[in-house]
Parts: sequence; C-alpha cells; structure tokens
Amino acid sequence: MRDAERRLEVAEREALPKPRPPLRFAGALTAGSDGDGPVVRARGIDVPGRLALDRLDVAAGASLLVTGPNGCGKSTLLAVLAGELPAGGALDVRARTVRLLRQDPEVTHPRRTARAAYLAAVGAALAERVPLRALGLLPPRAHATPVGALSVGQRRRLDLAIAIAAAPDLLLLDEPTNHLSLGLAGSSRRRSARRPGRSS
Repeated sequence: MRDAERRLEVAEREALPKPRPPLRFAGALTAGSDGDGPVVRARGIDVPGRLALDRLDVAAGASLLVTGPNGCGKSTLLAVLAGELPAGGALDVRARTVRLLRQDPEVTHPRRTARAAYLAAVGAALAERVPLRALGLLPPRAHATPVGALSVGQRRRLDLAIAIAAAPDLLLLDEPTNHLSLGLAGSSRRRSARRPGRSS
C-alpha cells in the first residue's frame, strides 16, 4: 500500500494539466454589395513595373485564390483592390466595407496589450459589440499580453481579428496561410460553408 501511495503521489505531482480547448473561429463575414453585378470589376489595371491585369470580376459570395511566384504582383493587386495603391485602368469595387490583412503584421505600439490594440483599432462601440474574445482567434491569456511579446502568428491573428470585426463585404488576405494554423483555418472554412451567401 505504501508503494502504491508513493506511485500515486508521483503521478499526481507530475500529472500534465488538462489541455486548453482549441480555438474556434467565430467571425461573421458578409458578401453584400451596392446594386447589381460583381463586387469587384477591374479592366486594364496597370501599376508600372509591378502589375498588369487585363480583367478581373469577383461575384458576391465568391472566394478567389490568387497564386504565383514571388514578385509577380499578388500583394500589389490586393493593395489596389483595397484602395491603398493608385493604378491605371478602370476599377469598380462595390463592397461597402473592405479590409486587407497584410502579409507581415505591423507593431506600432509594442507595449499596448492585445486587447487595448484591438480596442484602439476598431473603436469602443464595435469592440463592445464584437469583443476580441468572441472571435476565437486569440487564447484568453494572450489578451493581456503586450503586442510586442506576442508571437508572429498571434500578432497576425490579432490583425485578422481587427480586419473582420466589422464583418467586411470584401476581405483581402495576403499570404493567409502564413502563421495561421490549418486547424483554425479549417474551422473558419467549415463555418463559412454553413452560412449561405457568406465568403472569406
């Protein structure tokens, strides 16, 4: 019995903690547009030395994957669609809300907590309506962590939370698989598939 008690003490002392529940993406994505026709309609888009695009149409509710080697203009195209980079040609973006998740997270206030950074980015009213914890992108323990102390993946998920807080009609993701777990991306895809008319 003493031997069994010692083994029990060792087992209790060295027991592994219960694993935390996995994150589950819970953001709302919409596919609205003003009027009929595609959400994006581009003709003859040209950024000298960086991008030349003859035609692009993206319908409401559609998902479009842009692939190509480094330097072919993928990030430039997203910046043009987001309205952050001027380009020649004709561009009509009818999405009411557009958000761009850049490839590399920017850290402008490294001492600000993730919760405070989210509040500053989306505003008090939206942060109260859609709190950071409700989106399922960062574990609760990371909410009080300074942004500068977060991992690159956590900072990218914080940026994603900021991007989707307003349920954008057009969500542009630059290198979305960088630093985002396949499991989390899978939960997002399954959720989107269950919501007709939604897109990611």
